[in-house]
Amino acid sequence: MNILITNDDGISSQGILALERFLSRDHNTYLVAPLKEKSCTSMALTLFEGMRVERVNDNHYIVDGFPADCVNIGLYSGIFPEIDLVLSGINRGVNMGYDVHYSGTVGAAKHGALHGKLSISASSVRIDPADGYEREAILVRDFINEYASKLKNDIVYNLNFPEEIRGNKDLTELKWTYLGKRVYRENYIKKNIIGGVSEFTLNGSELDRMHEVGSDFEAFENGYIPISAVRLNMTHSEELERWQTQ
Repeated sequence: MNILITNDDGISSQGILALERFLSRDHNTYLVAPLKEKSCTSMALTLFEGMRVERVNDNHYIVDGFPADCVNIGLYSGIFPEIDLVLSGINRGVNMGYDVHYSGTVGAAKHGALHGKLSISASSVRIDPADGYEREAILVRDFINEYASKLKNDIVYNLNFPEEIRGNKDLTELKWTYLGKRVYRENYIKKNIIGGVSEFTLNGSELDRMHEVGSDFEAFENGYIPISAVRLNMTHSEELERWQTQ
């Protein structure tokens, strides 16, 4: 397969390089990544202004834009052959539950799915591990090699890797889950500038979750590798039916 690999951490991130290192043994891989880190940018696109695109070599490009811009360039600029699968990651930190709405990693994969491509996002709780995400990259490769023919092209398959994988530490520990409910509490620092003008800086978020059986959070905390099928159609079917039948 021709696999487009991107992320929201940049071209030098260990995660994206690990994916290339292991997937290129079985597939044709093409890397397009943001010039700078673009975390928490979801599916943002650059419109009405040019983007700088830098060729590193035939299979590596840097885009001065968002992760979804990288996917667009990879699919439509003509620099690569027809892409079969969009792979985003390996992200430094997990993307579970409602976090997928914010994530640039998941956003890039959603953009691939929106344009009819098989799409996978992969994230790990480990931050710049000594093995350079080798463990995660091998499992992503194994997942693609085993399951690609069964995936659908209008869904994002969102994988998250815990610190320690239970049991066999392989794909037998994969658990299909639904997205859990995240609870956010935001904290801003306010700095008065002049008059009614102030500067507000988001000083981190306190993250909690609802404890639900079958969620990605539960599987993750029990050492499984949670995988959630994230669909593009966000229509609340039950609410639609409730109003249509009144």
